[in-house]
Amino acid sequence: MARMLTALRRCTLVLFLLLLAPPWRGDAHAAGFLLNEQSGRALGSAFAGEGAVAMDPTTVYYNPAGLTLLEGGQIATSGFAIWTHSFFENRGSHLNEAVGGAPLTGGEGGNGGNIALVPTFFFSQKVTDRVSVGLGVSAPFGLETDWPRGWVGRYHARLSRLATYNFNPSIAVRATDWLSLGGGADYEYADATLTNNLDLGSICQIQGAKAGIPPAACTALGLSPQKVDGYVNLKGHNWAPGYNFGALFSPTSGTRIGLTYRSRIEHDVEGNATFGIPKKGQILRKISGALVDTPVSVTATLPDRAAISLFSQLTNQWAFLADMTWTHWALFKELDFKFGNPKQPSVTEPENWDNSERFSLGTVWTPNKLWSGRFGTAYDISPVPDREHRTPRIPDADRIWLTLGVGYRPTTRLRFDLSYGHIFLTRTSTRNRDPVSGAELVGNFRGFADLFAFQVTYNIDWTFTDVLGTSVSN
Repeated sequence: MARMLTALRRCTLVLFLLLLAPPWRGDAHAAGFLLNEQSGRALGSAFAGEGAVAMDPTTVYYNPAGLTLLEGGQIATSGFAIWTHSFFENRGSHLNEAVGGAPLTGGEGGNGGNIALVPTFFFSQKVTDRVSVGLGVSAPFGLETDWPRGWVGRYHARLSRLATYNFNPSIAVRATDWLSLGGGADYEYADATLTNNLDLGSICQIQGAKAGIPPAACTALGLSPQKVDGYVNLKGHNWAPGYNFGALFSPTSGTRIGLTYRSRIEHDVEGNATFGIPKKGQILRKISGALVDTPVSVTATLPDRAAISLFSQLTNQWAFLADMTWTHWALFKELDFKFGNPKQPSVTEPENWDNSERFSLGTVWTPNKLWSGRFGTAYDISPVPDREHRTPRIPDADRIWLTLGVGYRPTTRLRFDLSYGHIFLTRTSTRNRDPVSGAELVGNFRGFADLFAFQVTYNIDWTFTDVLGTSVSN
C-alpha cells in the first residue's frame, strides 16, 4: 500500500503540472487544425497504426479498446516542441473595387509561425482480466498564426489562436479473446482569440454609401482607405461534451485491426469584442453607434473523425503499421460572429471546407529488450477547397510527413522515447476577401515545420486490488 500511495502522489503531481501548463500554442500539424500530437512515442512512426498498437496509455485517445492489452496501472506523459514556419508572397493584393481597388500597402509578413510546447497526460488501470479504465488529458485541436502589425494582410488576420483541453475518461471490455470494445466521454474546453486591423477609411466609404453618404465626406474627415487603421480583438471560450468509441480485432496472434470514432463537438463560444479606434475614427462611433466594446458569440463545430488502423508483427524484430483517418471537415462551413451591440453588424467568414483523409505508414524495429527504432511517413490532404477560402488565419496545404524515433527501456517498468518529424507543406495560393472591407489578399503561402517529442511511460506496479484494499473477482 505504501508503494501504491507513493506512485499515486507522483501521478497526481505530473497531472497537476500538466494542467498548469500554458494553453496549446502553435500552428496546427494535421490537415485543418486537428492535432495528432498525443504520443511522443508515436510521432516516430508518423502516428501510423496507433488505433491498433495499444502499447501504452495513449491508446485512450487513439482507441480506448486497446486498454485491455495493458497490464496493471500505467502513466504516459509526452512533451512536444513544435517549430513552425509560414511565409506569404504578395502577388497583387488590393483594396475593394468599390473604394478604387488600389494596391494594399505593407510588407509580406515574415514568418507567421512560432515555437510551441505541447504537453499530454494519459493513465490506464486494469480492473479485471477483461475490464480496464483510463483517463486522457490532451489537446485534440489547436492553431496559432501571428502576423505583424503592418503586413499586407493585416485586415484579414493578425493573431489567430485556438487552444483546446480535452478530459477523456474511458473504459474497455475484452468481449472475446479476439475482440475488445471501448468507449469514453469527452469534456472539452476551447479558448479562442482572433485579431485584425480595421480599414476605417474603406468602412466609412462602403457603409456610408449604403446610408447615402458620399465618399467625399469620408475623405473630408480624413478617412481615406488605408490611412486610418483601427483594431479589433475577439476573445471567447466554452465547455462542450462529446464521446468516442473503438473496437480492436486480433485475427491472428501477431495482427491487430482497430476501428475508432470520435464525435463532433459543437462549441457555442461566448466572449467579448474589444475595439481600438484612433482619434480620427471616433466620428464613425458617434455616427453609427458601432465599433464599441460589446459581447460577441460564434458557434464552431469541431469535426468528428473515423479511422482504421493496422498493426502486424512481421518478425521478432520488425512490425508494420498503417492507418487511414477520415475527418468530417465539411461541418466547418462558416464562422458567423454575432455582437451584443445591435448597432454592430454581424460578420460572416465563409469556410466551406471539404472532408479530408490522412494516410500513414510506419515500421518498428526492436533489436533487443533495451532499444527500439521507429520510422514513418504520412500524407495529409488539406480540407481547404480553393484559393478563395484559404485565409492567413489557417493557410492550410497538403502535408507530407517524414519521422523517426528511438525508444529505450532501462527497466521493465520505465520507458523513454524520443522522436523527430519534419512536415513539408505544398506551396498554395490565395485570393481571399476580407468580409468587413472587401480587401482582397492575393499571393502564395509556403511553409514547413519541425517537431521534437519525448515520452516517459511508467508502470506504477499496482493492481486494482491495491487501490480498493480488497479482493476483486475476475
